Order: sequence, then C-alpha cells, then structure tokens
Amino acid sequence: RGDKKYAFRSTSRREPGKKYPVTVKEYLGVVDPETGAIIPKKVKSESLKFSLKDGSFRIKDYGNVMVAKKVCDDISLLEDLSLSFGNADKAIMCLAMAQAMSPTPFMDTQITLESTYIREIIGIGEMDFSSQRMSEITQMLGEAGNCMEDLFTLRAKRFAGDRFLYDLTSQSTYSDLGGFGEWGKNRDGESLRQINIGLATSSKGDPIAFEIFPGSVSDITTLERFASSMNKKVPGCTLVMDRGFESASNAAMMMQDSIDFVMPATVNSKVIKRLLTDFAPEVSKPEYDRIHDGHVYSVQERMLGLKETEDGWEYISDDDPEFGSCGLRLRAYVCFDSKKRSDDEQELKMALAAKIKELEGKKFDNPVKSFIKKAGWTSKYLEYTLDDKGKMHIEYKNNAMTFFRNRAGMFIMLTPRMDWDTAMTAYDTRNNVEMAFDIFKNELDGKRGRTGDPVRARGRLFIKFLALMIRVRMQLTVSESDIKGLTVDNMLMSSSTYKIIDDRGLKVRNEKTKRVREIFQLFGVEDPAQLPMAEVKE
Repeated sequence: RGDKKYAFRSTSRREPGKKYPVTVKEYLGVVDPETGAIIPKKVKSESLKFSLKDGSFRIKDYGNVMVAKKVCDDISLLEDLSLSFGNADKAIMCLAMAQAMSPTPFMDTQITLESTYIREIIGIGEMDFSSQRMSEITQMLGEAGNCMEDLFTLRAKRFAGDRFLYDLTSQSTYSDLGGFGEWGKNRDGESLRQINIGLATSSKGDPIAFEIFPGSVSDITTLERFASSMNKKVPGCTLVMDRGFESASNAAMMMQDSIDFVMPATVNSKVIKRLLTDFAPEVSKPEYDRIHDGHVYSVQERMLGLKETEDGWEYISDDDPEFGSCGLRLRAYVCFDSKKRSDDEQELKMALAAKIKELEGKKFDNPVKSFIKKAGWTSKYLEYTLDDKGKMHIEYKNNAMTFFRNRAGMFIMLTPRMDWDTAMTAYDTRNNVEMAFDIFKNELDGKRGRTGDPVRARGRLFIKFLALMIRVRMQLTVSESDIKGLTVDNMLMSSSTYKIIDDRGLKVRNEKTKRVREIFQLFGVEDPAQLPMAEVKE
C-alpha cells in the first residue's frame, strides 16, 4: 500500500458445514525497508515497536533477580532497611542483592547491576554504582553505626522468642585497619593479619547482628559485649554458644542479666574435672539412660554454684559446703555418649598410628627438638626412646591414654533453667551458625578484606552481612526441596536463563523453562503480568 509493505500470515482451514476451505489472514506488521525485518503491529504506542534489530536491543538476567527479591520480601529486608536507613533503603537493597547473586569485588558491582534487572525491580534505575561511588557508599555505611544498630534491633525482634546462636570467625587482611587487624591464630591458616567477626544468628542460621573485634582477641572475651548488646535488643533472650565462650565469669554475667543460655563446659576447672571423674564409674547404669533424637546417652544432673572471688568468679559443686551460700546456680548435665567415645578413640588411634609410622626407626641430629616439632599435638600421647644406633622408637604414654579413655565421650552441658532434652535440642542448632560462616567465607568471598580503611571495611562487611541474610535463606529453602541436585549456585544460574529482552523501551521475557518454573514454585515467586518499567540511565 503506497510505498509501504505489510506482512500477513495466511492460514487455510476447513470449517464444519462448508464445502471449501476458509482462508484466515493474520496481520503481522510492517516490513522494514532497510532490514527486511517485520515491525510488529502496534503494541502500546507508535513509539513502542519491537523489531529485534541487530545491535539495538539489550538482554538482562531476570529470573534470578525475582528469586532474590522474593527472599528479601520473605525476610522483610526492605522494610527493616527503610525503618533504619530511611531513603537509602533501596540503594542498600540493590547492593545486598547484587552481592548475594554474584559475590564479586565491590568495584565490579556496576557490572552485576548492568547485566541484571535488579535496579528496575527495586525501582532506582538512575542510581550510580560505579567504583568511585561504591567507595563513597561503603564509607557512608561504615559511619552509620547507629543505623546498623537499629537494623540489628529490628532483626532481633523479628526472632524474639527464638534462641540466638553466637560464634566468632576471622577475616584476613593486609592492613592493620586502625588497630583491628592484628596477628593471631588465623582460622584460615593464612600468614596475614586478621580481624575477628562475631555473628549472631537465629536457631535456623538467619543472620541477626555482627560485631568486629581485634584479631588477637579470644572468643571468651567477646561474649560480655555481645551478650549485653543482644539483651538490650531482646531482653531475657537465650544464647547458644560453643565451649570456647565458657567460663564461670561469663556464666555469672549472663545470669545476672537474666539471659538464659546453653554451652558445653571446658575441662579447665577442677570442679568440672571432678564432675566427670565422679560420673565415669556410673555411666553403664541403666537409671542414667536418656534418649535424644534417637540416640542413647547416659546423663547425670548436677548443680553448680557461682562464687565471686578477687579474680572473678568460680564454680562450686553441689556437694561443697559453700554451695548453699551461692546466690547464682546453674544446671550441669554430665553426659556420656558411647558412640562418641568409640569415634573419638578411633580418630585418635588413627592419628597416632600415622605419626608412629612416620617417626618409627628414624634418626635425627636433635631428637628432642625434632620429636616436638614433628609429633605436634600427638606428643601428648606419645613418647620415644633411642636405641644404640640413635634410631627413634615410639610408644604410647600409658597415663595419657588411660586418662583419654576415662574421659572419651564425656561432656558437660551448662544451662540455668532448661531441662536436658531442651538444652540438647538447642545445642543441636549450633551447626547452623557454622553454615552461615561457611556461606560467608566460601560463597560470598568473605575470607579476605580488600580495603585498608576501617570505616569502609565496616561498610563493606555490612553489605556482605545483608547478602548473607539472603544466601542463608536461599540455602535453607534449597535444602528442604525435592529438586534433584539443586544448590544455591545452580539455582541462581538456572533461574538466570529467564531473561528480559529490551528493544527500544519494549520489554519482553524469553521462554520460562521447566527448571525455572520449578524454582519459582519452590520459592513462591509470582511472575507479574506487567514488567516494572523503571528506566535505567547508564
């Protein structure tokens, strides 16, 4: 018609009651005179025409963004960010989602945002996340300590009534970070300074709060500061910790603040050692048998008092005359696990056998120094003699092995108020904070800090912390699914195949595969009929 060419699809079909086939024409659009491509019929306006002209359209990941956004909605992350950080909420949310989906160095955040539909979904299309801008953002976040505390309080209140898990991990750093980066026992085995990061999670592993400590600080000294902070957020909360945080002084501090807790005891105190020694001959008696989670333990319930001294606090056993005058008392469940004893003994003997094989018959210029260095921790259980030729012969230390057998499989669980089964159930969740640390270090690139500025370091850690919230919830959902071989990483990769194609303002989605549909169903993602239309200005 005129100088324009129009395209139609002509289909011939038979209809009941008619002798000849009926031709049905479908109008497709105008033929582009330059490329020969078909410009579809009107979609929304004259300016919104979809032709997929070569080099004129963009493709962005969409499905993985929808999953991440649904997880954020489920944990009310944007709502809490809005209450604690005000108008910065959406920008922070974008950064958290970008790090959760693609844990890259912060200088590469812009690349992630350009290749995904995050900014459009959140609704901040014009926000700049260039490398220079990221330095400014992390600086501002690092200075916003009060806003962070507000967020931690909101997160803690969402889990009020739950038990909080607490543990410490390290992050290596090349800098001293204003005195926080110190030399100490590096948990990653790296010859670098480190900072310590205290992390609180829910009983399922959902991150709630974090704190930064100097790299040389021990676990036990961080607890008072953390416990006080958590008790202000959720008065009367319950904490679950490993034995590294146990001391009579820490137990007294928490009980004075009305904090319930569960933690195993270390075998440093004479009183704790005597509780184990007293119960060792009794473990085979059936009256002590208790079942927890399908496993049989021998359990004796004792009580410990807490007495203040010039050096702090100390334990007083329930058969001590001073016990009656103790104002603070807690339950001490002395436990024996026969399976753990067998496993521990097997593990020890395997290690000792390997060390004996390594050293037996060897000659050294300095046997004493060489034995200490090569035997390491096994020297606690091994000793050596030298024959006439100077060859080393390795034997067990009988007293040490006897002591080990008497204590193997035994542990003491401390708690002010809980019964034994509740305390064991609470402690069973300890693995979930380890899961969070594993995700932080191995999936979110959290092993090593990359800035020498302590303020920016805290800002970056905060973004990683928010990303950890998202990844942990993804992990929990994936772990409970029946989809074969599904992990968080391949879930994000699979869902990223569902993309947005943008041709001069007209946005369409490509095919949604069966895998994507399964993932959307697993996470409860609803694919909207209309796409968010926030424009992005690069």
